[in-house]
Amino acid sequence: MEERDGLHPQMRENGPHYLSPACYTLSKEENESMFECLSSIKVPSGYSSNIKGILNVPEKKFTDLKSHDCHVLLTQLLPVVLLGILLENVRLTIVKLCDFLNTISQKVIDPDNLIKLQNDVVQCLVGFELIFPPSFFNIMTHLLVHLVEEIDILGPVFLHNMFPFKRYMTALKKYVRNRARPEGSISSGYGTEEVIEFCVDFVDDLKPIGVPESRYEGRLRGKGTLGKKAYVCTDDSLKKAHYTVLQQSSMVDPYLEQHKKILASKFPEKFEAWITRRHMDSFTSWLRKHLMHNMDILEQLAYLARGPSWNVLRFQGYEINGNTFYMRAQDKKSTNQNSGVRMDATDNNGKKEIYYGYIEEIWELDYGPVLKIPLFRCQWVKLTGGGVTKDEYGMTIVDLNNLGYRDEPFVLAQDVTQVFYVKDMSSKPKKGVNKQTDQPKRHIVLSGKRNTVGVEDKIDVSDDYNKFVEIPPFTVNDDPCIMLANDDAPYLRRDHNQGTYVKRKPITVPVVDANH
Repeated sequence: MEERDGLHPQMRENGPHYLSPACYTLSKEENESMFECLSSIKVPSGYSSNIKGILNVPEKKFTDLKSHDCHVLLTQLLPVVLLGILLENVRLTIVKLCDFLNTISQKVIDPDNLIKLQNDVVQCLVGFELIFPPSFFNIMTHLLVHLVEEIDILGPVFLHNMFPFKRYMTALKKYVRNRARPEGSISSGYGTEEVIEFCVDFVDDLKPIGVPESRYEGRLRGKGTLGKKAYVCTDDSLKKAHYTVLQQSSMVDPYLEQHKKILASKFPEKFEAWITRRHMDSFTSWLRKHLMHNMDILEQLAYLARGPSWNVLRFQGYEINGNTFYMRAQDKKSTNQNSGVRMDATDNNGKKEIYYGYIEEIWELDYGPVLKIPLFRCQWVKLTGGGVTKDEYGMTIVDLNNLGYRDEPFVLAQDVTQVFYVKDMSSKPKKGVNKQTDQPKRHIVLSGKRNTVGVEDKIDVSDDYNKFVEIPPFTVNDDPCIMLANDDAPYLRRDHNQGTYVKRKPITVPVVDANH
Protein backbone atom coordinates (compact mmCIF):
# COMPACT_ATOMS: atom_id res chain seq x y z
CA MET A 1 0.00 0.00 0.00
CA GLU A 2 3.09 2.22 0.29
CA GLU A 3 1.79 3.94 3.41
CA ARG A 4 3.56 4.66 6.71
CA ASP A 5 6.90 3.93 5.12
CA GLY A 6 8.64 4.89 8.36
CA LEU A 7 7.38 1.65 9.90
CA HIS A 8 8.52 -0.59 7.04
CA PRO A 9 11.24 -3.16 7.95
CA GLN A 10 14.75 -2.01 7.18
CA MET A 11 16.24 -4.86 5.18
CA ARG A 12 19.81 -5.93 5.95
CA GLU A 13 21.99 -8.34 4.07
CA ASN A 14 23.53 -9.83 7.20
CA GLY A 15 21.70 -9.99 10.51
CA PRO A 16 18.10 -9.42 11.53
CA HIS A 17 15.77 -6.83 10.04
CA TYR A 18 15.14 -3.68 12.08
CA LEU A 19 11.59 -2.40 12.82
CA SER A 20 11.41 1.28 13.77
CA PRO A 21 9.53 2.08 17.00
CA ALA A 22 5.87 2.98 16.53
CA CYS A 23 4.31 5.79 18.55
CA TYR A 24 2.82 3.29 21.01
CA THR A 25 6.12 1.40 21.51
CA LEU A 26 7.47 1.66 25.05
CA SER A 27 11.15 2.10 25.64
CA LYS A 28 12.92 -0.17 28.10
CA GLU A 29 12.86 2.53 30.79
CA GLU A 30 9.14 3.23 30.23
CA ASN A 31 8.32 -0.46 30.40
CA GLU A 32 10.14 -0.75 33.70
CA SER A 33 8.43 2.40 35.01
CA MET A 34 5.00 1.06 34.06
CA PHE A 35 5.44 -2.29 35.81
CA GLU A 36 7.13 -0.68 38.81
CA CYS A 37 4.03 1.49 39.26
CA LEU A 38 1.66 -1.46 38.80
CA SER A 39 3.55 -3.74 41.17
CA SER A 40 3.55 -1.03 43.87
CA ILE A 41 -0.23 -0.51 43.79
CA LYS A 42 -2.16 -1.59 46.87
CA VAL A 43 -5.93 -1.19 46.64
CA PRO A 44 -8.46 -1.04 49.53
CA SER A 45 -10.24 -4.17 50.71
CA GLY A 46 -13.06 -5.14 48.35
CA TYR A 47 -11.88 -2.82 45.57
CA SER A 48 -10.39 -5.41 43.21
CA SER A 49 -8.03 -8.34 43.19
CA ASN A 50 -4.41 -7.89 44.21
CA ILE A 51 -2.76 -6.13 41.25
CA LYS A 52 0.55 -7.81 42.02
CA GLY A 53 -1.07 -11.20 41.45
CA ILE A 54 -1.84 -10.51 37.77
CA LEU A 55 1.68 -9.33 36.87
CA ASN A 56 4.67 -11.20 35.55
CA VAL A 57 7.27 -8.52 36.25
CA PRO A 58 10.38 -10.31 34.86
CA GLU A 59 8.67 -10.89 31.49
CA LYS A 60 6.70 -7.60 31.63
CA LYS A 61 3.35 -9.30 31.01
CA PHE A 62 -0.14 -9.56 32.49
CA THR A 63 -1.29 -13.03 33.53
CA ASP A 64 -4.61 -14.56 34.58
CA LEU A 65 -6.70 -11.41 34.18
CA LYS A 66 -10.39 -11.68 35.07
CA SER A 67 -13.15 -9.51 33.62
CA HIS A 68 -13.19 -7.24 36.66
CA ASP A 69 -9.40 -6.86 36.57
CA CYS A 70 -9.65 -5.54 33.00
CA HIS A 71 -12.49 -3.24 34.05
CA VAL A 72 -10.46 -1.73 36.92
CA LEU A 73 -7.36 -1.30 34.75
CA LEU A 74 -9.21 0.43 31.92
CA THR A 75 -11.44 2.68 34.02
CA GLN A 76 -9.12 3.60 36.90
CA LEU A 77 -5.49 2.52 36.82
CA LEU A 78 -4.23 2.69 33.21
CA PRO A 79 -4.30 6.52 32.94
CA VAL A 80 -2.36 6.73 36.22
CA VAL A 81 0.24 4.21 35.05
CA LEU A 82 0.74 6.04 31.72
CA LEU A 83 1.74 9.35 33.33
CA GLY A 84 5.22 10.33 32.22
CA ILE A 85 5.51 7.70 29.49
CA LEU A 86 4.54 7.60 25.79
CA LEU A 87 4.11 10.65 23.60
CA GLU A 88 1.61 13.25 24.74
CA ASN A 89 -0.73 12.82 21.78
CA VAL A 90 -0.84 9.02 22.20
CA ARG A 91 -1.29 9.24 25.96
CA LEU A 92 -4.10 11.78 25.59
CA THR A 93 -6.01 9.50 23.20
CA ILE A 94 -5.76 6.47 25.48
CA VAL A 95 -6.71 8.43 28.61
CA LYS A 96 -9.72 9.91 26.80
CA LEU A 97 -10.93 6.39 25.96
CA CYS A 98 -10.48 5.38 29.61
CA ASP A 99 -12.47 8.46 30.64
CA PHE A 100 -15.26 7.41 28.27
CA LEU A 101 -15.32 3.84 29.64
CA ASN A 102 -15.34 5.14 33.22
CA THR A 103 -18.22 7.54 32.49
CA ILE A 104 -20.48 4.93 30.89
CA SER A 105 -19.80 2.56 33.81
CA GLN A 106 -21.44 4.90 36.34
CA LYS A 107 -24.84 4.07 37.81
CA VAL A 108 -26.25 7.49 36.90
CA ILE A 109 -25.83 8.97 33.41
CA ASP A 110 -27.34 12.27 32.32
CA PRO A 111 -29.29 11.74 29.05
CA ASP A 112 -28.24 15.22 27.90
CA ASN A 113 -24.61 14.07 28.11
CA LEU A 114 -25.03 11.21 25.61
CA ILE A 115 -24.27 13.38 22.56
CA LYS A 116 -20.96 14.48 24.09
CA LEU A 117 -20.13 10.88 24.96
CA GLN A 118 -20.76 9.83 21.35
CA ASN A 119 -18.48 12.59 20.08
CA ASP A 120 -15.79 11.55 22.58
CA VAL A 121 -15.73 7.92 21.50
CA VAL A 122 -15.62 8.91 17.82
CA GLN A 123 -12.66 11.18 18.54
CA CYS A 124 -10.91 8.29 20.31
CA LEU A 125 -11.42 5.91 17.39
CA VAL A 126 -10.27 8.49 14.86
CA GLY A 127 -7.19 9.06 16.99
CA PHE A 128 -6.56 5.31 17.13
CA GLU A 129 -6.73 5.13 13.33
CA LEU A 130 -3.92 7.69 13.19
CA ILE A 131 -1.87 5.75 15.74
CA PHE A 132 -2.41 2.03 15.38
CA PRO A 133 -2.05 -0.17 12.26
CA PRO A 134 -5.15 -1.58 10.51
CA SER A 135 -4.62 -4.97 12.15
CA PHE A 136 -5.50 -3.39 15.51
CA PHE A 137 -9.12 -2.86 14.49
CA ASN A 138 -11.62 -5.68 14.70
CA ILE A 139 -15.30 -6.04 15.52
CA MET A 140 -14.71 -5.43 19.26
CA THR A 141 -13.02 -2.10 18.57
CA HIS A 142 -15.87 -1.10 16.29
CA LEU A 143 -18.37 -2.03 19.02
CA LEU A 144 -17.41 1.11 20.98
CA VAL A 145 -19.30 3.25 18.45
CA HIS A 146 -22.61 1.59 19.37
CA LEU A 147 -22.32 1.67 23.17
CA VAL A 148 -23.85 5.14 23.60
CA GLU A 149 -26.83 4.22 21.42
CA GLU A 150 -27.24 1.05 23.47
CA ILE A 151 -27.27 3.11 26.68
CA ASP A 152 -29.92 5.41 25.19
CA ILE A 153 -32.17 2.39 24.54
CA LEU A 154 -31.45 0.08 27.49
CA GLY A 155 -30.18 2.41 30.21
CA PRO A 156 -26.80 2.47 32.02
CA VAL A 157 -24.32 -0.27 31.29
CA PHE A 158 -24.52 -1.92 34.71
CA LEU A 159 -28.12 -2.96 33.93
CA HIS A 160 -27.08 -5.11 30.96
CA ASN A 161 -23.43 -6.07 31.42
CA MET A 162 -22.10 -9.58 31.84
CA PHE A 163 -20.69 -9.38 35.37
CA PRO A 164 -23.79 -10.90 37.12
CA PHE A 165 -23.97 -13.76 34.63
CA LYS A 166 -20.26 -14.52 34.92
CA ARG A 167 -20.52 -14.56 38.71
CA TYR A 168 -23.58 -16.83 38.55
CA MET A 169 -21.73 -19.19 36.22
CA THR A 170 -19.25 -19.70 39.07
CA ALA A 171 -22.12 -21.01 41.22
CA LEU A 172 -23.44 -23.22 38.43
CA LYS A 173 -20.02 -24.76 37.74
CA LYS A 174 -19.92 -26.03 41.32
CA TYR A 175 -22.85 -28.31 40.53
CA VAL A 176 -20.74 -30.31 38.07
CA ARG A 177 -19.97 -33.77 39.44
CA ASN A 178 -19.52 -35.60 36.14
CA ARG A 179 -17.26 -33.68 33.77
CA ALA A 180 -18.40 -35.81 30.89
CA ARG A 181 -21.98 -34.48 31.38
CA PRO A 182 -21.62 -30.89 32.68
CA GLU A 183 -25.03 -29.70 31.42
CA GLY A 184 -26.86 -32.58 33.11
CA SER A 185 -24.97 -32.03 36.36
CA ILE A 186 -25.90 -28.33 36.39
CA SER A 187 -29.58 -29.07 35.67
CA SER A 188 -29.73 -31.70 38.41
CA GLY A 189 -27.95 -29.54 40.98
CA TYR A 190 -30.04 -26.46 40.18
CA GLY A 191 -33.27 -28.46 40.48
CA THR A 192 -32.16 -29.93 43.81
CA GLU A 193 -31.43 -26.47 45.21
CA GLU A 194 -34.83 -25.19 44.08
CA VAL A 195 -36.58 -28.06 45.87
CA ILE A 196 -34.56 -27.48 49.07
CA GLU A 197 -35.30 -23.74 49.07
CA PHE A 198 -39.01 -24.49 48.62
CA CYS A 199 -39.02 -26.96 51.52
CA VAL A 200 -37.08 -24.64 53.83
CA ASP A 201 -39.99 -22.19 53.81
CA PHE A 202 -42.13 -24.80 55.61
CA VAL A 203 -39.53 -25.90 58.19
CA ASP A 204 -38.98 -23.78 61.27
CA ASP A 205 -35.61 -22.95 62.84
CA LEU A 206 -33.64 -23.44 59.64
CA LYS A 207 -31.32 -20.97 58.00
CA PRO A 208 -32.37 -20.59 54.35
CA ILE A 209 -29.95 -21.09 51.49
CA GLY A 210 -29.01 -17.92 49.64
CA VAL A 211 -26.57 -15.07 49.49
CA PRO A 212 -24.20 -15.13 52.49
CA GLU A 213 -24.52 -12.35 55.03
CA SER A 214 -22.28 -9.36 54.38
CA ARG A 215 -19.26 -8.93 56.63
CA TYR A 216 -20.41 -5.32 57.20
CA GLU A 217 -23.79 -6.37 58.63
CA GLY A 218 -24.12 -4.64 62.00
CA ARG A 219 -20.87 -2.75 61.47
CA LEU A 220 -21.96 0.35 59.53
CA ARG A 221 -21.87 2.41 62.73
CA GLY A 222 -18.40 1.16 63.58
CA LYS A 223 -16.71 -1.91 64.99
CA GLY A 224 -13.07 -2.57 65.80
CA THR A 225 -11.85 -5.69 64.03
CA LEU A 226 -8.08 -5.89 64.47
CA GLY A 227 -5.51 -5.30 67.21
CA LYS A 228 -7.72 -4.20 70.10
CA LYS A 229 -5.66 -2.70 72.93
CA ALA A 230 -6.55 -0.49 75.91
CA TYR A 231 -4.22 2.08 77.45
CA VAL A 232 -4.43 5.09 79.75
CA CYS A 233 -4.07 8.43 77.94
CA THR A 234 -3.12 11.39 80.11
CA ASP A 235 -1.53 13.81 77.62
CA ASP A 236 -3.01 16.60 75.49
CA SER A 237 -4.02 14.14 72.75
CA LEU A 238 -7.09 13.08 74.73
CA LYS A 239 -8.07 16.75 75.15
CA LYS A 240 -7.78 17.35 71.39
CA ALA A 241 -9.79 14.23 70.63
CA HIS A 242 -12.52 15.27 73.06
CA TYR A 243 -12.69 18.76 71.53
CA THR A 244 -13.09 17.21 68.06
CA VAL A 245 -16.10 15.24 69.28
CA LEU A 246 -17.68 18.32 70.86
CA GLN A 247 -17.02 20.43 67.76
CA GLN A 248 -18.91 17.97 65.54
CA SER A 249 -21.93 17.60 67.83
CA SER A 250 -25.05 19.59 66.95
CA MET A 251 -26.11 19.64 70.63
CA VAL A 252 -22.91 21.47 71.59
CA ASP A 253 -23.09 24.11 68.84
CA PRO A 254 -24.93 26.77 70.94
CA TYR A 255 -22.34 26.44 73.73
CA LEU A 256 -19.47 26.81 71.26
CA GLU A 257 -20.79 30.17 70.12
CA GLN A 258 -21.54 31.23 73.69
CA HIS A 259 -17.99 30.48 74.84
CA LYS A 260 -16.46 32.39 71.92
CA LYS A 261 -18.58 35.45 72.74
CA ILE A 262 -17.51 35.27 76.39
CA LEU A 263 -13.83 35.22 75.40
CA ALA A 264 -14.30 38.04 72.88
CA SER A 265 -15.93 40.28 75.52
CA LYS A 266 -13.36 39.34 78.16
CA PHE A 267 -10.36 39.98 75.89
CA PRO A 268 -11.48 42.68 73.41
CA GLU A 269 -7.90 43.70 72.60
CA LYS A 270 -6.90 40.22 71.33
CA PHE A 271 -6.95 39.11 67.69
CA GLU A 272 -9.36 36.50 66.37
CA ALA A 273 -6.60 33.88 65.98
CA TRP A 274 -5.69 34.25 69.66
CA ILE A 275 -9.36 33.94 70.66
CA THR A 276 -9.67 30.75 68.59
CA ARG A 277 -6.61 29.15 70.22
CA ARG A 278 -7.81 30.10 73.71
CA HIS A 279 -11.26 28.73 72.86
CA MET A 280 -9.84 25.36 71.78
CA ASP A 281 -7.75 25.10 74.95
CA SER A 282 -10.41 26.04 77.49
CA PHE A 283 -13.77 25.05 76.01
CA THR A 284 -13.88 21.45 77.31
CA SER A 285 -13.28 22.47 80.94
CA TRP A 286 -15.70 25.43 80.64
CA LEU A 287 -18.47 23.23 79.26
CA ARG A 288 -18.05 20.66 82.04
CA LYS A 289 -18.36 23.32 84.74
CA HIS A 290 -21.17 25.12 82.91
CA LEU A 291 -23.40 22.03 82.66
CA MET A 292 -22.29 20.20 85.81
CA HIS A 293 -25.50 20.71 87.84
CA ASN A 294 -27.91 21.26 84.96
CA MET A 295 -30.57 18.54 85.21
CA ASP A 296 -32.63 19.73 82.22
CA ILE A 297 -30.19 18.77 79.47
CA LEU A 298 -30.30 15.54 77.46
CA GLU A 299 -28.49 12.49 78.76
CA GLN A 300 -26.18 12.35 75.72
CA LEU A 301 -25.17 16.00 76.18
CA ALA A 302 -24.42 15.28 79.84
CA TYR A 303 -22.12 12.43 78.82
CA LEU A 304 -20.32 14.66 76.32
CA ALA A 305 -19.90 17.51 78.81
CA ARG A 306 -18.49 15.18 81.44
CA GLY A 307 -15.79 14.01 79.04
CA PRO A 308 -14.43 10.61 78.02
CA SER A 309 -12.75 8.01 80.16
CA TRP A 310 -8.96 8.05 80.34
CA ASN A 311 -8.99 4.40 79.27
CA VAL A 312 -8.86 4.64 75.47
CA LEU A 313 -9.32 1.67 73.17
CA ARG A 314 -6.93 1.54 70.23
CA PHE A 315 -7.37 -0.64 67.16
CA GLN A 316 -5.24 -1.52 64.17
CA GLY A 317 -8.34 -2.11 62.01
CA TYR A 318 -11.86 -0.62 62.07
CA GLU A 319 -14.95 -1.09 59.91
CA ILE A 320 -17.43 1.77 59.49
CA ASN A 321 -19.68 3.11 56.72
CA GLY A 322 -19.01 -0.01 54.65
CA ASN A 323 -15.24 0.56 54.60
CA THR A 324 -12.35 -1.26 56.22
CA PHE A 325 -9.76 1.13 57.67
CA TYR A 326 -6.23 0.28 58.87
CA MET A 327 -3.49 2.18 60.61
CA ARG A 328 -0.63 3.05 58.28
CA ALA A 329 1.69 0.72 60.20
CA GLN A 330 -0.74 -2.14 59.56
CA ASP A 331 -0.96 -1.19 55.89
CA LYS A 332 2.75 -1.81 55.45
CA LYS A 333 2.24 -5.43 56.55
CA SER A 334 -0.88 -5.96 54.44
CA THR A 335 -1.52 -6.54 50.73
CA ASN A 336 -4.24 -3.85 50.87
CA GLN A 337 -4.07 -0.09 51.39
CA ASN A 338 -6.78 0.91 53.86
CA SER A 339 -5.19 3.88 55.64
CA GLY A 340 -5.93 6.64 53.11
CA VAL A 341 -8.73 9.06 54.06
CA ARG A 342 -10.43 12.13 52.65
CA MET A 343 -12.26 14.76 54.68
CA ASP A 344 -14.70 17.32 53.25
CA ALA A 345 -14.84 20.44 55.41
CA THR A 346 -16.09 24.02 55.30
CA ASP A 347 -14.05 26.91 56.72
CA ASN A 348 -15.37 29.94 58.59
CA ASN A 349 -15.97 31.78 55.31
CA GLY A 350 -18.17 29.02 53.90
CA LYS A 351 -15.54 27.79 51.44
CA LYS A 352 -15.47 24.03 50.94
CA GLU A 353 -12.10 22.31 51.16
CA ILE A 354 -11.07 18.68 50.69
CA TYR A 355 -8.28 17.36 52.92
CA TYR A 356 -6.25 14.22 52.25
CA GLY A 357 -4.19 12.18 54.67
CA TYR A 358 -3.58 8.78 56.19
CA ILE A 359 -4.48 7.19 59.52
CA GLU A 360 -1.81 7.04 62.21
CA GLU A 361 -3.98 5.72 65.07
CA ILE A 362 -7.56 4.50 65.56
CA TRP A 363 -9.20 5.47 68.86
CA GLU A 364 -12.54 4.68 70.46
CA LEU A 365 -13.54 7.08 73.23
CA ASP A 366 -15.80 5.83 76.03
CA TYR A 367 -18.31 8.48 77.15
CA GLY A 368 -20.61 6.12 79.02
CA PRO A 369 -22.39 2.77 78.83
CA VAL A 370 -24.19 3.60 75.58
CA LEU A 371 -21.94 6.21 73.97
CA LYS A 372 -18.69 5.15 72.33
CA ILE A 373 -17.27 7.34 69.55
CA PRO A 374 -14.52 6.20 67.12
CA LEU A 375 -11.93 8.70 65.90
CA PHE A 376 -8.99 8.59 63.52
CA ARG A 377 -5.74 10.32 64.37
CA CYS A 378 -4.38 11.34 60.96
CA GLN A 379 -1.51 13.06 59.25
CA TRP A 380 -2.95 15.65 56.84
CA VAL A 381 -1.42 16.97 53.63
CA LYS A 382 -1.15 20.75 53.28
CA LEU A 383 -3.52 22.27 50.76
CA THR A 384 -0.96 24.94 49.88
CA GLY A 385 2.70 24.91 48.93
CA GLY A 386 2.34 22.10 46.41
CA GLY A 387 0.74 19.70 48.88
CA VAL A 388 -2.41 19.18 46.78
CA THR A 389 -2.49 20.00 43.06
CA LYS A 390 -4.37 19.10 39.87
CA ASP A 391 -2.70 18.01 36.65
CA GLU A 392 -3.81 18.49 33.03
CA TYR A 393 -6.04 15.39 33.22
CA GLY A 394 -7.87 16.56 36.34
CA MET A 395 -6.13 14.01 38.57
CA THR A 396 -5.64 14.98 42.21
CA ILE A 397 -1.95 14.77 43.10
CA VAL A 398 -0.65 14.98 46.68
CA ASP A 399 2.77 15.20 48.28
CA LEU A 400 2.56 12.88 51.30
CA ASN A 401 5.73 14.42 52.75
CA ASN A 402 4.24 17.95 52.80
CA LEU A 403 2.24 17.62 56.02
CA GLY A 404 0.50 20.23 58.15
CA TYR A 405 -2.45 20.96 60.49
CA ARG A 406 -0.74 19.17 63.38
CA ASP A 407 -2.94 20.97 65.92
CA GLU A 408 -6.06 19.25 64.56
CA PRO A 409 -5.09 15.62 63.91
CA PHE A 410 -8.37 13.98 64.94
CA VAL A 411 -11.48 13.42 62.86
CA LEU A 412 -14.66 11.45 63.48
CA ALA A 413 -14.50 8.07 61.76
CA GLN A 414 -18.01 8.48 60.37
CA ASP A 415 -17.09 11.75 58.61
CA VAL A 416 -14.32 10.44 56.35
CA THR A 417 -14.35 8.46 53.14
CA GLN A 418 -11.67 6.11 51.92
CA VAL A 419 -9.09 6.88 49.24
CA PHE A 420 -5.87 5.22 48.17
CA TYR A 421 -2.65 6.59 46.75
CA VAL A 422 -0.77 5.45 43.64
CA LYS A 423 2.78 6.51 42.82
CA ASP A 424 3.09 9.29 40.26
CA MET A 425 5.97 7.92 38.20
CA SER A 426 6.28 11.23 36.30
CA SER A 427 7.61 12.79 39.55
CA LYS A 428 10.32 10.18 40.01
CA PRO A 429 13.82 11.75 39.94
CA LYS A 430 16.18 10.78 37.18
CA LYS A 431 18.65 8.02 37.77
CA GLY A 432 21.82 9.17 39.42
CA VAL A 433 20.34 12.36 40.94
CA ASN A 434 19.79 10.90 44.39
CA LYS A 435 20.10 7.15 44.68
CA GLN A 436 19.03 7.08 48.34
CA THR A 437 15.61 8.62 47.64
CA ASP A 438 14.92 7.23 44.20
CA GLN A 439 11.17 7.28 44.77
CA PRO A 440 8.38 9.40 43.25
CA LYS A 441 7.80 12.64 45.12
CA ARG A 442 4.04 12.69 44.61
CA HIS A 443 1.07 10.31 44.63
CA ILE A 444 -2.23 10.28 42.75
CA VAL A 445 -5.50 10.06 44.71
CA LEU A 446 -8.16 7.53 43.72
CA SER A 447 -11.48 6.96 45.49
CA GLY A 448 -12.09 3.73 47.37
CA LYS A 449 -15.18 1.55 47.19
CA ARG A 450 -17.96 1.41 49.78
CA ASN A 451 -19.79 -1.87 50.45
CA THR A 452 -22.98 -0.36 51.88
CA VAL A 453 -25.74 -1.37 49.47
CA GLY A 454 -27.79 -4.33 50.72
CA VAL A 455 -26.42 -4.07 54.28
CA GLU A 456 -28.92 -3.20 57.01
CA ASP A 457 -31.52 -2.40 54.32
CA LYS A 458 -29.37 0.37 52.82
CA ILE A 459 -29.94 1.24 49.18
CA ASP A 460 -27.82 3.29 46.77
CA VAL A 461 -30.21 6.27 46.94
CA SER A 462 -30.25 6.59 50.73
CA ASP A 463 -28.86 9.77 52.27
CA ASP A 464 -26.13 8.03 54.27
CA TYR A 465 -24.90 6.31 51.10
CA ASN A 466 -24.73 9.50 49.03
CA LYS A 467 -23.21 11.77 51.69
CA PHE A 468 -19.72 11.10 50.30
CA VAL A 469 -19.23 12.58 46.82
CA GLU A 470 -16.79 10.54 44.76
CA ILE A 471 -13.93 12.34 43.05
CA PRO A 472 -13.71 11.81 39.27
CA PRO A 473 -10.33 10.12 38.78
CA PHE A 474 -9.57 12.01 35.55
CA THR A 475 -11.26 14.11 32.88
CA VAL A 476 -10.22 14.81 29.28
CA ASN A 477 -12.05 17.54 27.35
CA ASP A 478 -9.53 18.12 24.55
CA ASP A 479 -9.84 16.55 21.12
CA PRO A 480 -6.74 14.36 20.59
CA CYS A 481 -7.37 14.24 16.82
CA ILE A 482 -6.33 17.91 16.48
CA MET A 483 -2.96 17.24 18.09
CA LEU A 484 -2.44 14.10 16.00
CA ALA A 485 -3.46 15.78 12.73
CA ASN A 486 -0.80 18.48 13.22
CA ASP A 487 1.90 15.81 13.14
CA ASP A 488 3.19 14.66 9.75
CA ALA A 489 3.74 11.11 11.01
CA PRO A 490 1.78 10.59 14.26
CA TYR A 491 2.36 6.84 14.00
CA LEU A 492 6.14 7.20 14.47
CA ARG A 493 8.15 7.69 17.63
CA ARG A 494 11.26 9.82 17.23
CA ASP A 495 12.33 10.46 20.83
CA HIS A 496 14.09 7.09 21.08
CA ASN A 497 15.37 4.44 18.69
CA GLN A 498 14.60 1.31 20.70
CA GLY A 499 12.96 -0.60 17.91
CA THR A 500 12.65 -4.34 17.33
CA TYR A 501 15.03 -6.71 15.60
CA VAL A 502 13.41 -9.58 13.70
CA LYS A 503 15.38 -12.60 12.61
CA ARG A 504 15.15 -13.43 8.94
CA LYS A 505 13.72 -16.79 8.04
CA PRO A 506 15.93 -18.83 5.72
CA ILE A 507 14.61 -19.08 2.18
CA THR A 508 14.40 -22.63 0.92
CA VAL A 509 14.42 -23.17 -2.84
CA PRO A 510 12.68 -26.36 -3.97
CA VAL A 511 14.74 -28.69 -6.10
CA VAL A 512 13.09 -29.49 -9.42
CA ASP A 513 13.86 -32.83 -11.04
CA ALA A 514 14.44 -32.44 -14.77
CA ASN A 515 12.91 -35.87 -15.46
CA HIS A 516 9.52 -34.75 -14.17
